[in-house]
Amino acid sequence: MRGGNSVWVNGFVLHRRPYQETSFLVDMFTHELGKIRCVARGMRSAKSDRKSVLQPFQSVTCELSGNGELKSVKSAEINAKGYNLQHTALFCGMYLNELINRCLPANIPCPDLFDQYQRALSHLHASLEINGTLHAAQEAALRVFELSLLNELGFLPDISVDAHSQEALFATMDYVFIAEEGMLLKQWYPHLRAVPGQWVINMLNEEWDPNSLKTAKWITRQALQPLLGNKPLKSRELFVSK
Repeated sequence: MRGGNSVWVNGFVLHRRPYQETSFLVDMFTHELGKIRCVARGMRSAKSDRKSVLQPFQSVTCELSGNGELKSVKSAEINAKGYNLQHTALFCGMYLNELINRCLPANIPCPDLFDQYQRALSHLHASLEINGTLHAAQEAALRVFELSLLNELGFLPDISVDAHSQEALFATMDYVFIAEEGMLLKQWYPHLRAVPGQWVINMLNEEWDPNSLKTAKWITRQALQPLLGNKPLKSRELFVSK
């Protein structure tokens, strides 16, 4: 929604960092504009009430002003109860935020992906901590979002078919994954790691078990590599340190 020199957005803070003496640079993922960067002027001041509003995993409505790409936060308010993520669920949320910041181009609306992000946060919020370790519900939330992000960016080939024959995958055949092409029969690439077609089919149907989760991670890691380059994700170090 726009009014005069202002634009209203609904979204979530991905990251913020100090800017000048009393301000923050804020990266947001919004329903209306996609990923944006804005300046929250004076927010670091002790008198500012926006510091507690512009927090990760808190759904907010912001009024932005300015004609350039780097807009200013004119007002910000909470528009829904936030997602209270703790322990490994918090690490997962931080991973999602970093992934969006690293991979998604700025200022391109992608409302479907925004909905998937909210859905992932909801699943993480509902997930229970089990012995302080990442568990299936949390892994599934990450894998579903990764696949949605790759599809949004056009970096995921059709993995429901054999890339050469364009026939549907056979549950009893083994396939390799090549990021630039898709799923291919192992017999043509015996030196590459392969998985049963049934595992890929279960993954596509979101029938999550240890094998389909492992397959999804195997595929998304390869497909995300061109987007991430050689710079490691800081949030992944949190899981390693656990």
